[in-house]
Amino acid sequence: MSRKMNRMEIRDEKIARIAAQPHWNGVLKVDDLTERVLNKEITVAELTKLDALFQGIAAEAFDEQPGNDVLQGILMGWAEHHMRMARKALWVLFEGHPLLRELDIAIVALTGAKTRKPYPQRARQFSVFPEQLPQPMQDALRDMADGLPGAHDTVPVPSMVMTTRTKVCELAKAALDADLEVQITVETASAYERSLFRREKPLSKKTILSAVRQVRDFARYIGADEAVLEHFAERIRFNESRSLHAEPQKEAKVLALPDYSGIFGMALDMLGEAAVTRNGRSSQRLRNGAVAITLFCPFPFRVADTFLHFGRDILWDGEGYRFNLIIQKTRRPFSAPVLPVFGWFIDQMILQGAAPEHLHDLRAKCFADQRALFVNHYDGEPHDRFVSYMWQQILGTGNHAARTHLHDSFGRMGARGVELAMRACGQRSEKTAEAYRTRAFELLSLERIHEDLAADILDEEWEVFFGQPDPE
Repeated sequence: MSRKMNRMEIRDEKIARIAAQPHWNGVLKVDDLTERVLNKEITVAELTKLDALFQGIAAEAFDEQPGNDVLQGILMGWAEHHMRMARKALWVLFEGHPLLRELDIAIVALTGAKTRKPYPQRARQFSVFPEQLPQPMQDALRDMADGLPGAHDTVPVPSMVMTTRTKVCELAKAALDADLEVQITVETASAYERSLFRREKPLSKKTILSAVRQVRDFARYIGADEAVLEHFAERIRFNESRSLHAEPQKEAKVLALPDYSGIFGMALDMLGEAAVTRNGRSSQRLRNGAVAITLFCPFPFRVADTFLHFGRDILWDGEGYRFNLIIQKTRRPFSAPVLPVFGWFIDQMILQGAAPEHLHDLRAKCFADQRALFVNHYDGEPHDRFVSYMWQQILGTGNHAARTHLHDSFGRMGARGVELAMRACGQRSEKTAEAYRTRAFELLSLERIHEDLAADILDEEWEVFFGQPDPE
């Protein structure tokens, strides 16, 4: 009579039976698997589910990584917790394998975990939707977008049409809230300006001035009454006077940004955390955030220009990457090589946690599919303001601040630094260049004043006020 096996012997037999399967040959030995189980890194049940997945892949006769549709076919009918058991074993046993990312996508697709119920369209707090504007206003905005000249031969600036539409929608909301007819009149203009002053989160003086100017430009375009244009001229003079010495609210946020070394340090920490994070959603978010805050430091594109795709906006010549896109604001082409140090961050978006030896094949697939640079957990494209959103979440301000940050850093090099920063930002206006040259001079002057003041502090005074010896 055969002896009844104890639990350890049953466990060892199951592991040996799994390791003896042809698809494990040359991958991991039975002793390796047994050690992982004994160390409680995985369970025999999790190993069994991973073995079943490998059997399915082997049955499909795939020598290399299967496509996601094949993977979903193999997992069809599996319970979600069984899929996640296989995923855990894969994550523990095969660090940096690209199958892990494909498995994440397949699990989400099969379980429906990727989709939240679509948000119902919420009523806007400060504006109406463009389709709610009176038809003549909608027609005028459409003509502006098409570049057609308006009244008084006014020609719209293409880069400002979207902003103008936003301000007109805000004026319409202010008019409705004041029980006024939605049209451009002195009364509606006054109601709109009052609404700007009464925002719960106060707007800066320069923002209010810009908003009034935008509505004035629209009024001129549609040929508003002279009395209306005179009212706007008076209000613009008033707001110009108010904002003359006002410091923009973004100024403090820009000055609070870490230097480039600090931003790189944060990004590398995030990538390191992503590498050891077992949760696929969290690790993908960490990778996306790390690349968003670093790649757009030397290339501080506007929000509309950050929605990039491989093979379309990002090119690969066999040795390095190159940006190749049309700047939305100016409609001018922008082409620039990406230095290898920043190309490495693009590589991380291609690898998505996979080991570097898989880079060549994964890069080819990304370019063939013209995949978006940033994809979320279930391989979908995020919203078009994603980069700015990640900047806000990580650095406390949107990526619009990257241009000012770049100018502040390069401005210390003088006029040549401003010129280089202008080229990196895709800016051409001499007025913009002069503004940044002035800002650079002011920052350098302020630093010089601080240095001179610090030099005049005696050692004894330093210890009294700061409680420590002079660092010099």
